[in-house]
Amino acid sequence: MVVCACDSSVCMVEDVDSTEGQHELERMEAAVQQLLVGVGEDPAREGLIDTPRRVAKAWMDMTRGYRQECKSAFGTALFHEPIVAAGSEGLVIVRDITFAALSESTLLPFHGRCHIAYVPRNGVVLGLSKLARVTKCLAARLQTQQQFTQRLVAAVQEEVQALGVAAVVQAVHLGTGPAPGALSTNAAAGCFTDPSSGHLLEFLALLRLGDHAAAPSNDGFMPALESLAAGDLAQQQQQQQQQQQPGLAVSSSMAAAANTLLQCVGEDPLRKGLSGGAARYASWLASATAGYRMQLAGSSIGAAAAAGAAAPAVAELGPPTPDEQSLDPSDASSDDMSADLPWYMAVREVAAACGGGSSNGATQATHSAQQQQQRQLLEQQQEQQQQQEQEEQQGAESLLTFCAPFSSQCEHHLLPFYGRLKLVYLPARGGLGGGNGAAAANLSTDRTMLAHIVDMYSKRLQVQERLTHQVADAVAATLGAQAVLVVVESAHMCMVARGVEKHASTTLTTAARGPWAIDPAARAAAMAALLDAHHNPHAR
Repeated sequence: MVVCACDSSVCMVEDVDSTEGQHELERMEAAVQQLLVGVGEDPAREGLIDTPRRVAKAWMDMTRGYRQECKSAFGTALFHEPIVAAGSEGLVIVRDITFAALSESTLLPFHGRCHIAYVPRNGVVLGLSKLARVTKCLAARLQTQQQFTQRLVAAVQEEVQALGVAAVVQAVHLGTGPAPGALSTNAAAGCFTDPSSGHLLEFLALLRLGDHAAAPSNDGFMPALESLAAGDLAQQQQQQQQQQQPGLAVSSSMAAAANTLLQCVGEDPLRKGLSGGAARYASWLASATAGYRMQLAGSSIGAAAAAGAAAPAVAELGPPTPDEQSLDPSDASSDDMSADLPWYMAVREVAAACGGGSSNGATQATHSAQQQQQRQLLEQQQEQQQQQEQEEQQGAESLLTFCAPFSSQCEHHLLPFYGRLKLVYLPARGGLGGGNGAAAANLSTDRTMLAHIVDMYSKRLQVQERLTHQVADAVAATLGAQAVLVVVESAHMCMVARGVEKHASTTLTTAARGPWAIDPAARAAAMAALLDAHHNPHAR
């Protein structure tokens, strides 16, 4: 095993070529395979073949802090500045340092940013990049957010010997539902714990400058900057896991597999705080993949059923043309053939009957019938044109949109990705008809089904591209929608908690069905309607 100091933001610390490293990776790969089998997946299918090794390496990366000497992150970057010592010392603040860690309660990532302040002693200042490096080092382990905050303050205080150190950590925690839960924690040492010094208020005021995210309100701080409801969040996560899919039995083999992962990264699964974490993780994973066991109702439900989605296509295209019906009276199945014949045949038969066999009478009757036929054709064409214009106008007005938070699991690293799924669709013709009451009922049914579709396809091992297209197909088939456009934007923990650690990166995917799939102008109009209906620049 190679121990690596925090000299870069991306640091893979394990030496996988060593005998010990290979053995640990093999144990972890076997454990991941057991987890895949436990949720009902086939580890041999395309997309999952390399997942066990990817997950093993991801866990080693996310827990590299156990194998790093974080004191070396400070290096020798301590500088003496006489002018600082001669002055009023002043504050030094480095804010918006991104980080990712693993919760010891759920074994899931939490990520966010921290703001660190210190008051130099005797003019000794620290190289600014060192605060970011020590943050990365201390974050890469299993812990609570409050423990991370306190360790960060203690490490800076010990190294810099400052008059005081304070830190505010803002993070989102996964495993609390479709949307992540937010938590702020804080800790302080030295002069920041003295209310009369004013350093704390100055720190908070400076954090609110410009467009930077502010720290929690002053009401949330105790004089010693104690934890803000960290226990409440952990309790919320556990309650959420218990409520999700209560009928799912978590196999002992899945919990044992999670315990193996903990042991291989150097943790004690029985230590205080971590005890029970493996079972909770196995329970979460079973709930997070419950979509495999969900089913969709029949394709004609809700508004689609009201619209008669199963009717032949010709019924939607207006009256039949002469080419679509036989002119042979023998095709009629009853003695009263005129009742079953096309109207233009019935007119001809009636005209002949009115003539009584007389040539002149028949000619006059035929001429009169032809004029009547032309008038009827003209009226029919005008009626069809008006109906088409009304349908087009109603179609533009009846675009329906849907937006919901979701959380899914990357099948390559078994790490969550979360965000918002937005869609716009054109209901089946007549789907919102039947009066206000019927329309409201159909709309409610559709929205219930849309939420079920999102749950069904997001609660499984996924890739975002596949999820987007599966939802589009399901909406088109289940609701009988004429056109569908789905937009998914999410943050992937495989890009945040490991590897490149790009916290500001999000992934956006789209899928269109029906006319919107082939008509760029119509698709652009639908996209504009969707964005106008659900525009939220802060949504992630």
